[in-house]
Amino acid sequence: MKRKLLLVELNEFNKDLLKLGAKKFKLKSIKRLLSMDLSMTKSENNKEHHGLDPWVQWVSIHTGNPLSKHNIKHLGDVENLEIKQIWEELGDNNLSSGIWGAMNAALKDTKCSCFFLPDPWTFSETAIPKKLNNFLSLPRYYAKNYISPSKKSLLLSFMNLIKFIISDLNFLYASKEIFYSIKIVLFNGINNTILFSLFDLISHKIFLKYKKKYDPNLSIIFLNCLAHAQHESWQRDRINNDMKITLKIVDKILNNIFNEIDSKEALIVLNALGQKNVEGEEYCIYRQINPKKFLNSMNIKFSRLEQCMTNESHVFFKKEDNMKDAYKTLKNAKIRNKYLFHVEYKKDSLGLFYQLNCTFKINEEDTFIIKGQSFKFYKYFSLLCERTGSHVPHGELFFKNISLAETLYNHNLYDFILNYFLNK
Repeated sequence: MKRKLLLVELNEFNKDLLKLGAKKFKLKSIKRLLSMDLSMTKSENNKEHHGLDPWVQWVSIHTGNPLSKHNIKHLGDVENLEIKQIWEELGDNNLSSGIWGAMNAALKDTKCSCFFLPDPWTFSETAIPKKLNNFLSLPRYYAKNYISPSKKSLLLSFMNLIKFIISDLNFLYASKEIFYSIKIVLFNGINNTILFSLFDLISHKIFLKYKKKYDPNLSIIFLNCLAHAQHESWQRDRINNDMKITLKIVDKILNNIFNEIDSKEALIVLNALGQKNVEGEEYCIYRQINPKKFLNSMNIKFSRLEQCMTNESHVFFKKEDNMKDAYKTLKNAKIRNKYLFHVEYKKDSLGLFYQLNCTFKINEEDTFIIKGQSFKFYKYFSLLCERTGSHVPHGELFFKNISLAETLYNHNLYDFILNYFLNK
């Protein structure tokens, strides 16, 4: 009998919030999830922006190794990964895989790959089959440029999406989700929390179509809507409308997953790491409005820039001297006598990784200093949010039709998955 496992990567979910939402809004599929067998996970990393981040922890799960061994610290660095991911290892044993949106994941030379959709931020990766790149185009552009999008680029990406829908997606297949999305927007308006939730709602239907078509041994789907909502819309004393919509969408996604998978198929739903509520603690996250304009304004000569998920970017250069000058410029930038950026040289390329280094509240009149000159902070940067959720190293893992330990380091899940397939 063919062994199959579906890994649902419900990023950073807080179990208590799921319980509260399921009870308050009578969400049957979330209740079903909460009734499944449970394991507790933990990470070797304890500090957000220093390893306790999803782009690190999911690599740990996919490779079976903690950060100290896989050394992938940033989103987009996975092209330098030297350890095999679980789907590569299974492929070497003639077992097939279908990967959908897995964070900081790479296809590499995976054998028996049925389909592979990279996350929107991992710029080194493309999708297979190739037509999936038309679906990826819009989320990839918007996820990197949502503060200052180009209308022309948005239109081109949207046309690619329409092209994919016409050529590959039966409208009737996802009609419930599409009409539900329209209803949500008409009655609630649109913001990023709602938009990202609706994206997961439509995306998971396409994933289920591909899963049914190709029937891989290992299937993985990554869902980020709840993590985003917890970061930005999680109130201590009530569930606001944005969170309510997100929880209801998660319930719909789980319902479709429960209905689609085989009764004997192994299922794991995990968060990799958790979140705790930090509403009111003035934990501020800032983002570059337009990083290319910022670097040009600072007279930094670069050839290419890739903006990442939150407040970080990779920037590449044609000349080593330009890279070194940029490193010095960014490294010494200060605001309120504190360093504005964390800056690193990239391995194996003429490039830098840089990240905003401040989480304190910055006033409208505040300036930063570069090369002795003062610049208005909010001319180049925007307050993304005052965080309502922050990362914690402990997580949860719900499962059925597979044997797992009651407690484990999150990266050790790799061994249990490998054992499930290879030691029959």
